[in-house]
Amino acid sequence: MQNHSNHLLKKIKQAQLVATDLDGTLLDNNGEIPERTRKSVKKLKALGVQFAIMTARAHSSAERIADELGLSAPIISLDGGLVRLPHGGQNIFASYIKPNVVRSVIAESEKRFGSVALFTDDKMVRLESYNTLPGYIDSLELDAVTVEDLLPFADRTIQVIVSAATKEAVKAIARRSVGLFSAADSKVYANSRNGDRWYLEIRNKSYSKATGLAHLEKYFRVSRSQVAVLGDFRNDIEAFKRAGIGVAMKNAVWELKQQADLVTEATNDEGGAAEFFDLICEVRSNHK
Repeated sequence: MQNHSNHLLKKIKQAQLVATDLDGTLLDNNGEIPERTRKSVKKLKALGVQFAIMTARAHSSAERIADELGLSAPIISLDGGLVRLPHGGQNIFASYIKPNVVRSVIAESEKRFGSVALFTDDKMVRLESYNTLPGYIDSLELDAVTVEDLLPFADRTIQVIVSAATKEAVKAIARRSVGLFSAADSKVYANSRNGDRWYLEIRNKSYSKATGLAHLEKYFRVSRSQVAVLGDFRNDIEAFKRAGIGVAMKNAVWELKQQADLVTEATNDEGGAAEFFDLICEVRSNHK
């Protein structure tokens, strides 16, 4: 990351808020925070730069990473569906699915022997009898709470995951429960690592990591031009378009690199995020 233009250096110096993705970006391929990155985040915080997490993970999973770094900023989780303070019990923003949609998903899933998990404000809930979900939950690195009844959580659900044995089953659940509600979005996919199951993911259409950033900007009273975003995948594209600076990891997908102001020389496994954090510190030191 050499020979940067004066224009880019000026934008970097203006950065007051850094928002970073986790998997494939801040974390290495083992899901850990590299030691170099820990030190760089500490230096940024000492300079007065706000630091926040922006991830597709659930809040509780991201919260553990925030704790490791000593962060108190609101966390953007579930791809922007929730912006919530760690351990504070306070939502800055939450995009709840209509309760009647959630109740319909639960009912249709029971008819087709599907297992359901609900992402609420700060946790995932499931029935103890849904024994096909633990493998999926383990892959998300979070602790699910088992409950006797999912219906009481229908009015505070941000995302739904349904697991079933066949593609036809999850498509039928989506068609009968989500099909008539234009505000909801559904995605069907397979995951052979979790017992060759098929999955249905349901969420609202009206949010993204970019809308999450808008709430962080208001919270910290910074402008879009003062925000730097780090990422590696397609779900970071809208956030890149909104931020003053978009930084893609060397391992990022091509589409994101096309939107980036900067591409790191190192991958996430080599401390690519710390490479940019160190650059901010260097620019601040050399351009006072």
